[in-house]
Amino acid sequence: MSKFQKINSITNQIYFLIISSSLIGIIFTYIWISSNHEWQFFLKNSYNTGVSIYNSIKYKINVDEKIKIEKLELKGDLILENKLQFYSKIPSPVKITTLSILESDRVLTQASRVSLHIVSSKLKYPVAKIKSFQNLNSDEQLGKVIELISNYCTNPILFIKFDQGSWYRVDGNEVWGCNAAPRDNRLIAILFLIIFSLFIFYFIRENDAKFYDFVLNLKNNLKTNKNSMDPIKGPFELKQIKDTLDLFLKSQKEKIEKRLMVLSSISHDIGTPATKLKLRTALIDDKDLKEKLETDIDRIIEMMNGVLSYTRSEIDLEEETEISYISLIESIVFDYQDLGNKVSFIKPKNKNIGLVPSIFTGKRDSSLQLNENHHLLVKAKPLSLQRAITNLIDNALKYGRRATLFLETSSESITLIVEDEGTNVSEDLLEYLKQPFLRGQNIGFTKGTGLGLTIVSTIAEQHGGNLSFEKSKVGIRAKLTILRK
Repeated sequence: MSKFQKINSITNQIYFLIISSSLIGIIFTYIWISSNHEWQFFLKNSYNTGVSIYNSIKYKINVDEKIKIEKLELKGDLILENKLQFYSKIPSPVKITTLSILESDRVLTQASRVSLHIVSSKLKYPVAKIKSFQNLNSDEQLGKVIELISNYCTNPILFIKFDQGSWYRVDGNEVWGCNAAPRDNRLIAILFLIIFSLFIFYFIRENDAKFYDFVLNLKNNLKTNKNSMDPIKGPFELKQIKDTLDLFLKSQKEKIEKRLMVLSSISHDIGTPATKLKLRTALIDDKDLKEKLETDIDRIIEMMNGVLSYTRSEIDLEEETEISYISLIESIVFDYQDLGNKVSFIKPKNKNIGLVPSIFTGKRDSSLQLNENHHLLVKAKPLSLQRAITNLIDNALKYGRRATLFLETSSESITLIVEDEGTNVSEDLLEYLKQPFLRGQNIGFTKGTGLGLTIVSTIAEQHGGNLSFEKSKVGIRAKLTILRK
């Protein structure tokens, strides 16, 4: 097996998908967990920074150098918006979020109050989202506020005041700002996972399409006399199946050809003594014995001819060609009518056969109107189709006295209906009689070998259709369906 065949093997492709999927899963999980851990660490650090700012301002404790705290000569409970903008140095317009923080373990009149302005150029912060805010100490509450604003890339400036003291300007964007935030790789991991999933989907669809093409190739090959299928592209195993099927189809066709050759030889060998027997029976004076012998000889010859016809239809040597289905039916019906048989063909009247519209048909609702002057072209095997129609008409004349033919058409198939006036045969029995060498119990002295319906069914299958039966008001309807190509 070549290296390309090894790579193109379904087994190795499955191994590749399993291994690559596992690696992608591991990488995705690692990126997700590590990115989530870094983000949680960043938020925790912001929370601790908020606590440090509280302690630094209230208890004069040194804070991280990254936090810039500046005392302002401003007092009062609130700062005007223009001054907030001036001291924050944020371009107009600004978004201001104002809140107060109280100690939770004191009564309101004795509580230490922390006033807070958060100035941003982008948004007001949803501080109401902080859960259990009142159950925390003041430093913890401030830590929660800093943790909240760290979730947004806004680079805000804080203004803080304790009780009646002075206001402090706090710039901690080196800790909680956009540049300090860790890179969130989770979106990249999700995007990478989606791309890999699309690749797997495309890979599966491609293999599915190759197997579907293989099935179509096989079906088309069964309708021809080729000994091998058309070249295919696909996995190595699919090519192995194709090569094996080629050998099988070739061997089966060779067997059928040998069978046909043997049957032809036997038919030829039987023909000569049968002719001699007929000549000798002419010398017999006993009329009853003479008729019986001639009937037996005719049945032998008819049976051999029937077997040959069935084998020829089974081997399917005829090539497909484009024919006028209506003209074919008319020629067959005219031949029967010339012999005085009660056979008629009712041409289709104006009927919409529902063709699928295309860009070349103009309007979207355009369709083909089938009428008695339409040829109804189909791609079929004319001799095989003629044999099938003839067998159905013969069967209708034998058991139903007359045959009436008409068509049912659609955009995908054509159904020839042969209706007789037989009352003693059911559609279930006719379905049963499609098997070789089976005849009904009411045949009497009617000639036949029991292969007529079998041949018709085989020819219908070769044209992608089937043979079925149904009860009508006057008798039985035989429906020969073939696909339009």
